[in-house]
Amino acid sequence: MYHDTEIRLILRQGKADVHTACQLFDSCEAADLDMLLGTWKGREFHTGHPLDGVLKKLNWYGKAFHDAENVDPLLFEGRKGDVFAVDPVPFMDNRKLVKAVGGKARMRMMKFRGEMTATMIYDNLPVHDHFRKVHDGLLFCMMDWKADKQPYFFLLEKVE
Repeated sequence: MYHDTEIRLILRQGKADVHTACQLFDSCEAADLDMLLGTWKGREFHTGHPLDGVLKKLNWYGKAFHDAENVDPLLFEGRKGDVFAVDPVPFMDNRKLVKAVGGKARMRMMKFRGEMTATMIYDNLPVHDHFRKVHDGLLFCMMDWKADKQPYFFLLEKVE
């Protein structure tokens, strides 16, 4: 539970530097694809990235992993509590929420930062989300977007 304690401390402080977040990510256990299946509630992990705070303002809910070929990479919560998938291309390009039809990503095991770990690959964007296990119901995640100078970090908690 060392990682869980460290993550909670950083969340209470409000922010970590990128170096600390990378070290924490690297020290967590690799996630596998079966572990990802299901719906996950997301939470931002601030490191000074330009996306810090954007998802929360838009009522980001999380992600849904249906199977290896069908992932809803962006779920948002509507005003009435309804959860819906969003197409990531218009969102990343213009900050618009356009409902998605079907999954817009897939998942594979990939070697990243020296370790084979579960990775979500966006269908139409140069973006990979890499997942590490904090414990069975919590993942520490790093978004690797080709256009970014630094990674974006977030947490996913399993929805039962």
